[in-house]
Amino acid sequence: MLTKFETKSNRVKGVAFHCSRPWVLASLHNGVVQLWDYRMGTLIDRFDEHEGPVRGVHFHATQPLFVTGGDDYKIKVWNYKLRRCLFTLLGHLDYIRTVQFHHELAWIVSASDDQTIRIWNWQSRACVSVLTGHNHYVMCAQFHPREDLVLSASLDQTVRVWDTSGLRKKLASPGSSLGLGSAGG
Repeated sequence: MLTKFETKSNRVKGVAFHCSRPWVLASLHNGVVQLWDYRMGTLIDRFDEHEGPVRGVHFHATQPLFVTGGDDYKIKVWNYKLRRCLFTLLGHLDYIRTVQFHHELAWIVSASDDQTIRIWNWQSRACVSVLTGHNHYVMCAQFHPREDLVLSASLDQTVRVWDTSGLRKKLASPGSSLGLGSAGG
């Protein structure tokens, strides 16, 4: 074991590594998100705007951002340099289990107990797709690291792979007002 640190909440619901800094995020049952330096074992910052447990958390690969999702049905995009929430995405009708930034596009995927997976454009702050088909809570969803795919798992006892290449093409079309956006800019 490299290091261990303790939170002041009775339960940690989610964790995420930063891709280049020795940082981890811990999302807690009490609604707080903690930013830790795991090499020093020190708490760097804490973010407290969710009402209730925060289950999903993920760092952006190139921007000073992270995303959270919680039991308040809200997805929040945070800037850790500015030390604040930038905006909130609304649309899910139940607890949000996981959130993840896309590796290339300005997208976030979220999984919810409302039995849907949503894809959001975080630059336009809009939901660009709702993936339906599960008939129980969607416990997790994530983007494929290179291909236009989303993977999801549900308490309906299924794991599904969703093709998002049509969505990419649709949003890249000249008539699209939502656009693809670039995660790096």
